[in-house]
Amino acid sequence: MTEAGLAGRPVPRPRRVVTGGNTTGRMTALTLFTPIRAPWVRLLRAAFRVAPHLPIRTHIIQFNFIKFVRWTVVDSLDDEQLRYSYLFFESNFDGPWQHYIDAFAYVIPRDIRAVWGRGIDFPYPPPAEPLKAWIARNSLEGGTYYCAHEELSTRQIQSAIAVSEAFHVFEAEAATMSADQFAAAWEQFLSDQQAHL
Repeated sequence: MTEAGLAGRPVPRPRRVVTGGNTTGRMTALTLFTPIRAPWVRLLRAAFRVAPHLPIRTHIIQFNFIKFVRWTVVDSLDDEQLRYSYLFFESNFDGPWQHYIDAFAYVIPRDIRAVWGRGIDFPYPPPAEPLKAWIARNSLEGGTYYCAHEELSTRQIQSAIAVSEAFHVFEAEAATMSADQFAAAWEQFLSDQQAHL
C-alpha cells in the first residue's frame, strides 16, 4: 500500500513485521492445551471459580509484564466430547516466553504446581528448564490474539495512565494558581511523576 508523498510520488508505507505466530512487537503469546488427570478435573473447576479470591491472583498480578492470563477447563470442542478434559492456558506478555516461565518457576512455583500439576508429565518446578521443555512440547501457535499497544510494555502503559491521571488533577488545581504557585506546583508534579517519565 502506498500514499502520495511530496511532488506526488508514491511513498511506500512501512510493513508491520510479525515474527512467528506468537510474537508481535514486544509482545509474546503463549497457548497450552494439556490433558488433566480425571480425578482432578472437579477440583480445578472449583478452584477456578474461587480464584479471584485466592492468593494466586495477587501472585500473578505482581508480574507487571503480563498483559493477560487465563486458564480454562475444556471437555469438548465443537460439541465433540473429548477423551480427556484439557487445561487450556493462554497469556500475552512482554518479552520472550522463556523469561516468563523463569518467573513462574522461581517466584510462584507452588501456584503453578497447584494448577498444572494435575496434568500428565508435569515437571514440578523449580528448576525452570524442565518446565520450559514441557511447555515447548505442549504449546500451540496462537491463531489470533488482541494487543492494543504492541510496541509498549505493560509497565510503560501503566506509567502513562498514572501520569495522565495525575496531570488531570494537576490541571484542575492549576486553574486557580498564581504564576509563582504554578511554577512551584509544576516542579513538584515533575518530581512526583519522575518514576513514570
